[in-house]
Amino acid sequence: MSKVERSPAITRRHPAESLPERPARQTRLSAPTQAAQATVDEIPPAAASSQVAPPPVATPLAAPQPSPGLSEGEEKLTEQHNVRIRPSVKARAVRAVSKLRYETGDKHISLQSITDAALDEYLTKRGC
Repeated sequence: MSKVERSPAITRRHPAESLPERPARQTRLSAPTQAAQATVDEIPPAAASSQVAPPPVATPLAAPQPSPGLSEGEEKLTEQHNVRIRPSVKARAVRAVSKLRYETGDKHISLQSITDAALDEYLTKRGC
């Protein structure tokens, strides 16, 4: 009988072995930048100092687009506001979130949403 050479069914290979090779590293200056640098090198120093660069043009920022699931006036809670609060206040807020979620059945109530509502109410009360 002849012996058949078989490879093992389970092999131990490092996951990085299946990654493709990295592309060749490019130079720091891209082709358009090199062309611009060559043009600058051709300008005599006296002519370069007499030319004044035009001021940068300000482009207006586009208004943020509302998310598909939100109504027109509703915003998502996306901004992070890092503040220090007392541990007792945070514990009360966490308990309040749990209690409000249980009583109302609203799973959208969170520490962020009640913090946002409290800040909004405080600023509105003071006319800000």
